[in-house]
Amino acid sequence: MKSVAILGSGQLGSGVARILRARGTVDVHGPYDRESRSFALESGADVVVIATTTRLSEVADDIATAVKHRSNVLVSAEEAANPRAIDPEIAERIDLLAVKHGVSVAGVGINPGLLYDALVLTLLGATADGAEISVFRTVDLAKFGPTVLRRIGIGLTPDDFAAGVAAGRVLGHAGFPQSMTLVAEAIGITVRRIDKSLIPVIASESVVSASGLHIAAGESRGITQVYTALTAEGSWFKASFRGEVRSAADPLVTADVIELRSANELISRVTVEPGIDAQAGSQNMIANSVDRIVLSRPGWRTVAELVPAFPSAATQKF
Repeated sequence: MKSVAILGSGQLGSGVARILRARGTVDVHGPYDRESRSFALESGADVVVIATTTRLSEVADDIATAVKHRSNVLVSAEEAANPRAIDPEIAERIDLLAVKHGVSVAGVGINPGLLYDALVLTLLGATADGAEISVFRTVDLAKFGPTVLRRIGIGLTPDDFAAGVAAGRVLGHAGFPQSMTLVAEAIGITVRRIDKSLIPVIASESVVSASGLHIAAGESRGITQVYTALTAEGSWFKASFRGEVRSAADPLVTADVIELRSANELISRVTVEPGIDAQAGSQNMIANSVDRIVLSRPGWRTVAELVPAFPSAATQKF
């Protein structure tokens, strides 16, 4: 039986632990909080899950520690989806370390990890060269905790929102450049630059998130993000994201839409309704990646190099 140790006792780590324990096919340790990180990172488990934060620089040492103890590592940090796009030195160091110890590392999740990259690459398999990509995701943010909502940019006045974006405290949803560059590298396209915009959605009346964050009228209850990757030929990949905190009486209609076009002609449109739940979807993606990270070749891998995630057949009764 494989062993899995989980660092991160928030919604994500706790959800992954619950899913894996319910299956009964792996030995689960944790989830551990950051003060008890050594129990996870130094466990020598077959797989260590790190579900703590967004930035690559803040999880790099934890990844390295787990790798040195010969554990494969799954990371929820959005910047870990394609680490070479953020910090090539960190990516190279951990890649070499993982190869040395015969284990694998990957950043996995829904966004990035599936909708803006793995699923796009799958659809491109049935498409001729030169397709332009557009992905739009609408997410209900009400279930996210206050700390995550503040980092996204929720509950701020327009001035505080703008100041937070400028200072790097407000990130919106992270991971779009990682998905775009991951797809580009996989199909051999060179991205010259990525333009971005992050705009607050201002509440006209007060609302309280399911996690207890009070948002006053005139403060941001949501965000609209647009990232556009440009090649020498012009716009190639447009990634759009809208997330909001709404009241139960005014629910947000969620959906995920992927479009592929050629010469402005629609080739295909795939719509997922009501949209993949951000919390449950990410928990399941990590839980369903245990086998695929163990089976992948050593080093830092991306989802373009991994087999698709799915519930292990070992959990099914035939």
